[in-house]
Amino acid sequence: MWNLSKEVKEKFLKCTTLPIHESDEDWEYALRDAKEEGEDLIARLKEELEEVKDELLRILPNRFIHYVDNGTLNQPTLPKTVREDYLQWVQEAYKKFEQILDAAYENTKQSVTFLSSAVQDVFAESLHDSTIERIEREGDTLHLYINTDGGFSSKSHVHFIFQNVKAEQVDEPIQVGQWLIYYELQKTVDGFAFRVLFDCPDSEWTITLKSMDAEYYYRPVTYATMNDEGKVEETSFADYVSQLNPDYRYWLITPHVTCAIKTLSENMTLENGKIEFGQNEMVVITGNERFTYKLEEYNPIKFIYTDVYEDPYAHFSEPVPREEIEAAAFSDELELQVRAWNTMYANPEELAEIINRVLSKMEITDENEMIVSVYANHFYKRGILTEEVVELYHKFID
Repeated sequence: MWNLSKEVKEKFLKCTTLPIHESDEDWEYALRDAKEEGEDLIARLKEELEEVKDELLRILPNRFIHYVDNGTLNQPTLPKTVREDYLQWVQEAYKKFEQILDAAYENTKQSVTFLSSAVQDVFAESLHDSTIERIEREGDTLHLYINTDGGFSSKSHVHFIFQNVKAEQVDEPIQVGQWLIYYELQKTVDGFAFRVLFDCPDSEWTITLKSMDAEYYYRPVTYATMNDEGKVEETSFADYVSQLNPDYRYWLITPHVTCAIKTLSENMTLENGKIEFGQNEMVVITGNERFTYKLEEYNPIKFIYTDVYEDPYAHFSEPVPREEIEAAAFSDELELQVRAWNTMYANPEELAEIINRVLSKMEITDENEMIVSVYANHFYKRGILTEEVVELYHKFID
């Protein structure tokens, strides 16, 4: 029995389709901000409610229907008791969905132990927000190539090999460009079953198979650094290649082929193919196939991958000396600030006094509210916050 399904996801999304302000203070801030911006907040909220009204009426408990009908469910005039009740109902929907995701994760975690170490490595990190880059079928084998650049994995390109496929069930055929949102792997009597909920377009895909394997590659650390600095597009292919570590192995991975690179230089050569550069295009030839990539559409720098992982953000983990942490946490230098918070995060008990002092002085803004919530919850769970700091951050603590 599956934990994940398209129906479960859609029900959750409907329950959370109408966010409302959680406190009188939030309403005061929103109304004041709207007035300063010259916005009719009340009218906009009425429009937002009207847009989702039909969906809400199908899923809301009866006790909230009156406030949908009279248009006050997302207005400041909503009675506080009703507001708190509605927020609690929404929070329960979040908790139920999180429990479903946790159960799917546990299923995947247990099932993957029966597969190769490469597959285990892939599932050790989240594939959420990855995209399908290529789909190939050979008899009863399915090759699925996933680009994880937009996701949460250190691996940038994953090649799944689904072997001895027995069946596929999908409400809409999987296609290049779809986003992986949620997934669940199950061990069956004679193999495995894998379910993915995709987005753009929205679909549920379930495949049953005898076994599966995987290959994966990383972006060179040079690419990650250039990308963060916004220099990828302005860097020539020759300059980029010259900065890569010559001791590593590299692959050329395009939307159509994967080729090991034999010679890493401006005049690159491939082990199982040929690459040619024209004035406005790059041509890759493998066997009898020829693929042309217009340079105005494709940057060949983005086609180069390696099997060696180097953390481009390792310097952020360098600890800050104890006596410098407090000043560094409020520094205008972003890297130093991040290092300070990472140091506190990793050593909460040892640095409890400093952490409480920093949090008591910190100014909460819209920009830092989310990360503050992460840190506050972490320190709270470690039991090192003073009562005064807990009171200051109570609305951020789960």
